[in-house]
Amino acid sequence: MKKILNNLILLMIISACSSGLSFRDSTSYIQIAAPDGDILGIEEESLYIFKGIPYAQPPVGDLRWKAPKDTLASNEVIDATEFKSECIQPASESFISNWNVSVGDEDCLYLNIYVPKNQTELSKNNFPVMYWIHGGSNIWGSGDFYDYSNLATSQQVIVVTINYRLGLFGWFSSEHMRNTAEGLDKSANFGQLDLIKGLEWVNENIASFGGDAKNVTIFGESAGGHNVFTLLASPLADGLFHKAISQSGYVSSYSQDFAENVSELSTKNIFKDDIKFLVDDQDIADYLRSLSAEEIYQRYKKTADEYIYPITPITIRDGIVVPEKGIYESLENIDEDLVVVAGTNKDEMNFWYIRSNYFYNSTGEIILRLKRSEDNLKSWTKYRSDIWRFKGAEEPLRRMSKSNDNLYSYRFDWDEQSDSSFAGNYALFVGAAHGMEIPFVTGDFDLGPITFYVKPFLFPDSSTEDRLALSDLMMSYWANVAKYGNPSEFAKGPKWEKFTSEQNQLLILDSPSSGNLGMQTIPVVPDNLLSTIESDSALEIKERCLIGWIAVRDFNEDKRPKPPFSFCNNFTDEDLYKLRNLSEGRD
Repeated sequence: MKKILNNLILLMIISACSSGLSFRDSTSYIQIAAPDGDILGIEEESLYIFKGIPYAQPPVGDLRWKAPKDTLASNEVIDATEFKSECIQPASESFISNWNVSVGDEDCLYLNIYVPKNQTELSKNNFPVMYWIHGGSNIWGSGDFYDYSNLATSQQVIVVTINYRLGLFGWFSSEHMRNTAEGLDKSANFGQLDLIKGLEWVNENIASFGGDAKNVTIFGESAGGHNVFTLLASPLADGLFHKAISQSGYVSSYSQDFAENVSELSTKNIFKDDIKFLVDDQDIADYLRSLSAEEIYQRYKKTADEYIYPITPITIRDGIVVPEKGIYESLENIDEDLVVVAGTNKDEMNFWYIRSNYFYNSTGEIILRLKRSEDNLKSWTKYRSDIWRFKGAEEPLRRMSKSNDNLYSYRFDWDEQSDSSFAGNYALFVGAAHGMEIPFVTGDFDLGPITFYVKPFLFPDSSTEDRLALSDLMMSYWANVAKYGNPSEFAKGPKWEKFTSEQNQLLILDSPSSGNLGMQTIPVVPDNLLSTIESDSALEIKERCLIGWIAVRDFNEDKRPKPPFSFCNNFTDEDLYKLRNLSEGRD
């Protein structure tokens, strides 16, 4: 039964059930009874918010590096009135990570639910459910960073956001752990197992919040988009969702051998000094689980610091979560009834370039002066973004088209930022950078560090009318996928035509007044792209080699070919890795 609790009634219930919840003045609450237990959330003007609901036991102690386990039964009311801890990750300052310090907690497997309010008793609703998977390279991020109140209320959908284990805690391939484990615990992909466990929780409990467990859409950005592709490819996620949207995702995975024996950040290399005198698998597993989270993080960081461009092997073809044949091949056989959207942004790499001393002189992170030519920056941005579009939308969709014709693609092009004589040309320096589509999907332009001093340059007042119009349209498209399986249903915008492997058509998402909003066919052809990079006089020779090298690597799921041009023989891998670090602001 729906219960809206005023403060007096809330105090009485808290006292009766001895839940230990604190009394909060002038706040309205709602308590629902779900299969997983009674859950207390917050009532706002137009929605209910449930924050920090546990969907699995804390993966601590003996449960570290094991598949998530069901929560334990309890008679206590679950306090879902405050967000809980993020998973362990590097600290961050603005958009910049501080790798020297970790934040968060291993006890982090919580989800948040945004439920639109109407006049119907809550559990009698049947809202479509949208399940948000945050980005952050699967190394940082949290579900509570994103406020989906506007999407939920304006589109009448339930939005779930989720935390999942990150970095070395989320992806850990070790023969010692595997030899002492059974079933799903033998996996190396604990982060994705968390996402699957969260979907199972949603399927079992969401009806109590007024959600339709038979209509679940997963959507995510960057690493979240990658995880969308991984769940599409994983047999363990079959039947847990019905639609999928990948925003600037990518397809990459690593063999178990690479993760354990080749990668600079293999578990064997990170913990070599810890286990060199241990021979028994169980002794090693017990020892590694006895280390504190900070000790593990610092060993990881210390090892990473020893190499120029170390790769953390995240998403491992373990034959359990991810088939050994890989994600690309697995996508060729997805359920024919699934609806899938995949897209990228026009200027993806500007997210990294704008932090780079290679491209900019900066003052206080706001005032930017370009050190290189505009043509040089534009070439870097275009080629790297086209490479991303190939790996993040077109090729995954082409693979899926072998078994499914409910596919859609887009490119986000909005770039109406400020061109300021004071701060610089943000329309060029940022443009449609990686992640810039998220505020348009959430309807929240105060996202995290965008607030305060950066916002006037990213979202100037002059852009308001068109910006909000595009946001309304994108929220409608995204929600229509969830509601109807057709983004164009009742949408007041161009018809979004389906993607086909023959045409590779996509919808350009831009301001309505730009004249750019609509369907286009502009596929990325690898050979043509490489030829253009090779002869681009706006780029230095070493720059062409690096971009071409990134291209031939990203055109495949897990291959490491040499640079494709003959003149690249003058540069070592170390030369190119150093340039990559410098250009991406990782130096």
